[in-house]
Amino acid sequence: MKPEKLHLLFICPTVAGYIGGTETVVSQFCQRLRHKARITLLSGAPAAGRKRLFDVEGVELLTLPFIARDSKLNRVLSKLLMTSRFKIESYSFFRELGKSGIELSRYDRIVTFYEADAYLLSKRYPALRERLRHFLPGVSMRGFFRQVPAKDVFYLGYRAAQKTRRKWGLEIQSLPLGVDDAFFPAGPPPYPGAKRLLYIGRLDGSKNVDWLADFFLQSGLARQGYHLDIVGDGPLLASMLARYGQEPSMTFHGRQRQDAVIGILRQAFLLLHPTELESFGLTILEGMAAGIPVLTHGLDSIKVWAKDHPRYPAHLDAAAWRSEILKFEQPDYWRSVSEASLEYAKAFTWDRVADQVLELTAAR
Repeated sequence: MKPEKLHLLFICPTVAGYIGGTETVVSQFCQRLRHKARITLLSGAPAAGRKRLFDVEGVELLTLPFIARDSKLNRVLSKLLMTSRFKIESYSFFRELGKSGIELSRYDRIVTFYEADAYLLSKRYPALRERLRHFLPGVSMRGFFRQVPAKDVFYLGYRAAQKTRRKWGLEIQSLPLGVDDAFFPAGPPPYPGAKRLLYIGRLDGSKNVDWLADFFLQSGLARQGYHLDIVGDGPLLASMLARYGQEPSMTFHGRQRQDAVIGILRQAFLLLHPTELESFGLTILEGMAAGIPVLTHGLDSIKVWAKDHPRYPAHLDAAAWRSEILKFEQPDYWRSVSEASLEYAKAFTWDRVADQVLELTAAR
């Protein structure tokens, strides 16, 4: 008689309505582990008028109303309470969870992916702590490890472990992220016929996407036949549309499902990711897997795994970024970077990462 599969509850308030690194991670874990465990995913309901972005066959999806980080109410409350939108999002979600009647004790393990969710779950459900596991991009809350046992915390990415060691004297295991097979082309991609520069990700200050738009317009690249595509949404979307929405050399695609993102990516000349803060850099890995050369900033959390495959122009240095972009007008240079990046990306698979997550979740 086969042993019963573990019944896992994944808690990620944003996964049903957002595109971002954490949301992609959670979707991939659901996809890869649904045949190895029973999975229920608990998420916040998308705002009115927004389509649901999560759809994995064989995974039970439960949704709750919540005050999403990009909502007007969240912005008002964050100013009044002088706290982050992420905390307001999590507190509102857990308030609704408490009213929902969902019985958490029926799950063998409960897994979170944001630190505020991990903190609130441990604080409000102390009787369930032995069932809790937390796979996080990092920890910044002062009292986090007084509430959440370090043995139950794992980092997705490489930025946070050193900080935790220095700040709290704790050793937290770090895991890499993976790339979906769908990003890999059937063969080496040809040199692009159009000069489409692409940004994919959340539109917020930490990604410097507003700097990227200014840089593009001031660089003269549009006059040389370049076009900038921006995929994603976030708190900067409205202001960027108001400022740049009529520019003929820029296209805002908004939030898109993965298949649409892959289609846009495969038409790109370069992927530009001038990020200020990354725990890993999943978008960078996905660009490499597609064979699209990547330009990003040389953050330690990126260079530790990506090595020299992306190109690292100086931080927010417009001249350096422009110079690096123009180098790729040499087809042989573009192809050499493309092929090396694609081959290197093959070492990172979601199946491997998901199996590690399941093993760590099931332990003890």
